[in-house]
Amino acid sequence: MRRLWFGTAAVLMCLAQGWVGGQMARADEDAGGEKLLPKETLIFVTIPDVSQSKAEWDKSTGGAMFRDAELKPFLDDLKKKLSELSEQVQGELGVSIDDLLKLPQGEVTFAVMEQPARKVSAVLMVDYGDSKEIVEKLLKKLHESLEDATEHSAEDVNDVEIHTFTFKDAGEDFPFKTLSYFNDENHLVFGSEMAALKAILDRWEGDSDNTLAANDTFKHVMSRCQDESGEPSMKFFVDPIGLVRAGISMAQASQPQVGMAVPFISMLGFDKLKGWGGATYMATGDFDAVSKTYVYAEAAGVLSVFQFPATELAPPKWVSAGASMYVGGNWNVGGAYQAIEGLVDMFQGRNALARIMDQVANNEPGIHPKKDFLDLLDGKFHVVGGGKAKDDDDAVANPFFVALTVKDGAKAKKLLAKLATMDGADVESRDFNGETVYEVSLPDQTMSFAVAEGQLVITNDTPMLEGMLRSDTAAAATLADSAAFKQISKHFPAKASMISFQKQDNQLKQMYDLLKNAENQTFLEGIDLGKLPPFEVLQKYLRTSGSYTVPDKEGALTTGFQLKDSGQ
Repeated sequence: MRRLWFGTAAVLMCLAQGWVGGQMARADEDAGGEKLLPKETLIFVTIPDVSQSKAEWDKSTGGAMFRDAELKPFLDDLKKKLSELSEQVQGELGVSIDDLLKLPQGEVTFAVMEQPARKVSAVLMVDYGDSKEIVEKLLKKLHESLEDATEHSAEDVNDVEIHTFTFKDAGEDFPFKTLSYFNDENHLVFGSEMAALKAILDRWEGDSDNTLAANDTFKHVMSRCQDESGEPSMKFFVDPIGLVRAGISMAQASQPQVGMAVPFISMLGFDKLKGWGGATYMATGDFDAVSKTYVYAEAAGVLSVFQFPATELAPPKWVSAGASMYVGGNWNVGGAYQAIEGLVDMFQGRNALARIMDQVANNEPGIHPKKDFLDLLDGKFHVVGGGKAKDDDDAVANPFFVALTVKDGAKAKKLLAKLATMDGADVESRDFNGETVYEVSLPDQTMSFAVAEGQLVITNDTPMLEGMLRSDTAAAATLADSAAFKQISKHFPAKASMISFQKQDNQLKQMYDLLKNAENQTFLEGIDLGKLPPFEVLQKYLRTSGSYTVPDKEGALTTGFQLKDSGQ
């Protein structure tokens, strides 16, 4: 049965992934997947026009990189290997890899819905255009591979024939019990339940009002993710609470007690998370790519913990220009505590959390979690990666550097000193440039803690911490003043709840060198990794990227972008 699953999945994956490099024609906008799916669709992911997506990729720096002459020797080996694999695929499926890559000629959509009731079903829709001959060969192979292990039936629905395969010996580890499909108007549609395909055929003419496109939540999320450059290359939508409710509904069939969790969804405020979605745009304006993601939610219950008010954000002066990654944000710590307090008190009685805090404070070392720690935090935080201390060549394998802005540096230092005296605390302290650094030795790294520049620092990158503590940091080159960051930050709004900056070249170089210089350079026999060019050849194609998050009354929008010009 497991072997059968792999064989069936191989055919479906070929149909789903063939868009990667094909020559496509634009899909009819009226055939958009959101107009064929019911309002209650739980997950929706679509590439509206595969042909356009490929054209946009070719215009990007990623497309230019794969056309670089110095990468050609490696790609030639890869093409030879693909040619060998193509012969195997041709023998198994009756079509070549090249044919599969040319299969979709328009929209490709994946969706999850609750059809029929109490059953979650998956659907894959592919517009294959003039690839009818390839599709017929694949479907013939699918029927042959499932002939012995399934019972086949066909049903006419709205003048379209739906084929259904029911697996005879589907075990618990088998992902689905049935597989259905129909082939109509150059569209091939697969589903794990026949009811899901019937729901699509009921909307096949595109004139139904009960569609995902008419869902108010979907419309709001997509409107917030719209970009002035035009239509997206890819977009998605998720109904988180719908998924949870559907999962509970399915589980109740065998475990009725699971239904007891339903009231807690509203009590905890999870039902205020209405939707989540996003869109990606390629080769637009100054950008290689732009992505927009919107969380549609009200700040209530548990969700009130995640309040990030917009404010002016920028890397502090102690973040060096050598940093390859920076994230800055502003968290409403007081609001988060009040949200947690409300939830705890709701279940355990009035002032329950306050009593718990007081009990903790009465124990050694006498620290009140709220008054001595949470109330000390300003709310701003900084996460840094890749920054090295001046004149230091030591590299930390997986650097971790977090700085929390504090309202009172002296109180923060007293807090660390108290924590270091706790019974059983294996903490060593040392003086560095007039400040105390506390260190905890772990099996494969050392965690350091200190208060400096108005920040409570937690890190395993001790050299970076020492660089921050040096008195000459003001004279060092800073990230905020670097050309790369300035080119990114000019696209940031004046105020945001979170910003980020990334240099792709710094992040990928170590991984690339490990791959290229591996002792066993022959990968998949016939592909010589030693033929990969020096990293500097590809480095010029790796662009700086950034993102920012801006809240509104109904949620928060995160915009990420990658520049066409590196600015480095």
